[in-house]
Amino acid sequence: MKYLIAILLALLAVSVTSASYQCGRYACLPGHSCICDNGVFKCVYVCEELTIIQTVTEHWVDGAEGPSVKVDVEVINHTTRTIKDIIIATDAKLNAGQIWGASLNGFLINMADYFTVAPSQNFHFGYINKGNFAAHLWVQSIYISA
Repeated sequence: MKYLIAILLALLAVSVTSASYQCGRYACLPGHSCICDNGVFKCVYVCEELTIIQTVTEHWVDGAEGPSVKVDVEVINHTTRTIKDIIIATDAKLNAGQIWGASLNGFLINMADYFTVAPSQNFHFGYINKGNFAAHLWVQSIYISA
């Protein structure tokens, strides 16, 4: 019994450490944002620098496929500096062929390498999600320029 508990604790430790991702010299937990502010990295639970606003613009039912929604996503820069290297995460299984204005890499939504958002500006992208609701999105990481 003691061996079983030891093995379970070891597996739990491995799963917790593998669930994090690198943020400079830190490891951010899932659901947290990695912010690089002019070379200084930090992990935060809420990214106040960017706001994500999702609006469901269409609903429909695809017969046996069930309901789907078309979603417009607005991302707003609340800083006084330019933001680049924006990566947005989701826990929904989106289809790479049903996203525009961004690219999908697994559960990460990437903007083009050259893409930047000026201070107090916004940008839009969109996607189609299975179900009746927008996917859960959060800022995975950003780089704030000097």
